[in-house]
Amino acid sequence: MMDFSRIYLSVFTSCLRHANKAVFLLCVFSVCTVSWMYYNISHELGRVTNRHVYIANSRRWNELLNGSREVVWPKTVNETDDRIETQLRFMERYGSLAVNRTIKHILRVGTFNFEGVHDGQYHFINEHCPIRECSITSNDNMSFLADVLLISEMNAFNWLKYAPKPPHQLWIAQHWESAMHNRINTWLVRNHINWTVSYRRDSTVAISYGKFVRTRSADSNQQVVDYSAGKSRHVAWLVSNCHAKNNRLQYAHELAKYIDVDIYGACGRLQCNRTGPESCHNLLVKKYRFFLAFENSNCKDYITEKLYHAALQYVR
Repeated sequence: MMDFSRIYLSVFTSCLRHANKAVFLLCVFSVCTVSWMYYNISHELGRVTNRHVYIANSRRWNELLNGSREVVWPKTVNETDDRIETQLRFMERYGSLAVNRTIKHILRVGTFNFEGVHDGQYHFINEHCPIRECSITSNDNMSFLADVLLISEMNAFNWLKYAPKPPHQLWIAQHWESAMHNRINTWLVRNHINWTVSYRRDSTVAISYGKFVRTRSADSNQQVVDYSAGKSRHVAWLVSNCHAKNNRLQYAHELAKYIDVDIYGACGRLQCNRTGPESCHNLLVKKYRFFLAFENSNCKDYITEKLYHAALQYVR
């Protein structure tokens, strides 16, 4: 065991030599931080070493990994392939392996985009995940023992809770919002992020707001439908954020010079209810031939539920 008292005395003596009070305070703060880590973490290190996964059929695992590496994690991303289905199939095949797995602890860092997420193994078990040996926690006391930090928010105020990064730990940056509304200070974490999880197709794990998939039962002989029949209004737009940086509001105003555009919400003069017979959904379906769906940012691969709702919900 290290002689912590000698280290403490040496650092503290060095700090006293500094005339600058700010530097002195920073030195004292660093000593307190090291002290906390020593007394709260060192006796727990044995819990960090049992992170192994034992695979009974290593040959099958090597075949699976070698045959999937370029497909699941390609060096260059095909612009027409979001890799969603490929990743799901890989997860199912990996889950079918005879493996003795230990529980992996995932610490959520931040609350952004984690609404409705339960601690523990709830989601892995209830949603029948092929791999269930994972547990989610929001307890920051686990920060140095967790296997993974799943980060949706990190800034100068909270990153010291998780530094220094333990050697065994993976840091994963999770993005659901566009880069214009990123809540992770990239300068702070630039040398620590191992994986990314986002809507971008070149992320380590690609996730999207929606996906169109050709179904086996698709009927190519369907009759042509006139979706404008019986509708009296031209264009509608539902919007609440009036300060998007891609000038979508200005575009809608310019479009309104040539065709009627009814703007509902905070950025327009019209209002509609969330529910009931006069709800926004019912108005769009019954009255409007076109519905505008603009993102709040123009970023690579950033396509949210706006497109999928417009295409799937309001077309009748």
